[in-house]
Amino acid sequence: MNALELFESPNFKGSSVSIEQDMEDLTTVGFLHKAGSLKVHGDPWIVFTEIKYKGQFKCFVEGSYPSIPALEKKISSVRVVRGGLYNPTITLFEHINYGGKSVTLEKAANSLKLYGFDNMASSQKNFHGAWILYSEEYYNGHQMVTVAGDDIPDYHKFGWGDKVSSLKPLDPPEVSEALE
Repeated sequence: MNALELFESPNFKGSSVSIEQDMEDLTTVGFLHKAGSLKVHGDPWIVFTEIKYKGQFKCFVEGSYPSIPALEKKISSVRVVRGGLYNPTITLFEHINYGGKSVTLEKAANSLKLYGFDNMASSQKNFHGAWILYSEEYYNGHQMVTVAGDDIPDYHKFGWGDKVSSLKPLDPPEVSEALE
């Protein structure tokens, strides 16, 4: 079972909520900007400072986090990374609805020019892991996070059509360490 428990105060005190699926706006459970600590059960979770999976983000693996200093009272939306962070695999497609030329990646690409795919992606299928897409080369510019199971037939609906220039998987070293 995958679950994210959010607690109002550090050290798992105060009111709490348990979440078992992606939630683009924590207002729906009355926990927008309220979390002061958290616990992760099962697969990793990514928390975001803005609704609809935007803003700053951090990934947490299974464990207990009695404090979340940089994110305290800032969490607005959350996503589970089903299947974990290992063996990341994503396919980008040149056209909407998974058409045209494609490229499948299993590791970071600091420039899609090397693949003849810079600013060409219009759709994607994310098979494993979590990926950070960037609008500029070398992991710069605007970011979008995508997780396993995200089949996006049209990047244009998100303002990302023909804009991806680099991407990298969210690796375990980039996640927060749990208190054992």
